[in-house]
Amino acid sequence: MNLRRIVHLWVGILFLSSLVTVKAQHYSHFTLWSRVQVVLPLSTHWNMATTFHWRRQNNYHLRAENPLNSPLATPGQLLFTHRNTANTVWIHAAQLSYYHSNQLLGKETDFNAVPRQEIRYGGGIEFNQELTEKLTLRQRFMQEFRFFADNHFQPVGRVRTRFNVRYQVKPFVSINSVTEILFHNPPVLANQKLFRFNQYWIGGSLLWSLNERVNLETGYTFIRTRRITVVEFDDQNIVNLHFSFQL
Repeated sequence: MNLRRIVHLWVGILFLSSLVTVKAQHYSHFTLWSRVQVVLPLSTHWNMATTFHWRRQNNYHLRAENPLNSPLATPGQLLFTHRNTANTVWIHAAQLSYYHSNQLLGKETDFNAVPRQEIRYGGGIEFNQELTEKLTLRQRFMQEFRFFADNHFQPVGRVRTRFNVRYQVKPFVSINSVTEILFHNPPVLANQKLFRFNQYWIGGSLLWSLNERVNLETGYTFIRTRRITVVEFDDQNIVNLHFSFQL
């Protein structure tokens, strides 16, 4: 059994174990995730991507279905990536992020939560497989270390595993589907298990090529996040609106 199959099996076991919950409480949310990304080639194989995010959420004290009611997060990110000559293996050498995040508003006590500040570092590998002229598969594995201000900037580990399928319908539009599983790994917070399910993502989008350098992505993503209490979950219904510029 090769390394990739072992990773897939491990992720599957962790995901199935995450579904076993007792008297779980779920909070539904409607959110908007938007970002602007600028990609700068540094050399033949290296590029740098700068990304600015803007995220909003609904507020059930106001109009429960309006995803623009309240702030959710305003992250910024810098990513350095190396691609091999065949463009089949991408090494994400350094992903540096800053997050200012608000609590998802699922219950009354969430309205009193203080926004969190976080510095995040990540690195990993992504496999890019062009099966046909129109069909592409990608698998990405990332290790993150998160440093929260309210945890005295002590590192907290998290692994991200993403699987992506893209099909080009026309030269100017592609269908994109994605699923991602995130789980905690050492080092962890004092009251966390060493390996514990954190999030599950599934979504679809349309990727529009506006010209050779500008892309627009519109779509929907569902994210289930387990809270620190273990038996509480946030279920986000996300509208995605992303712009990407290639310099």
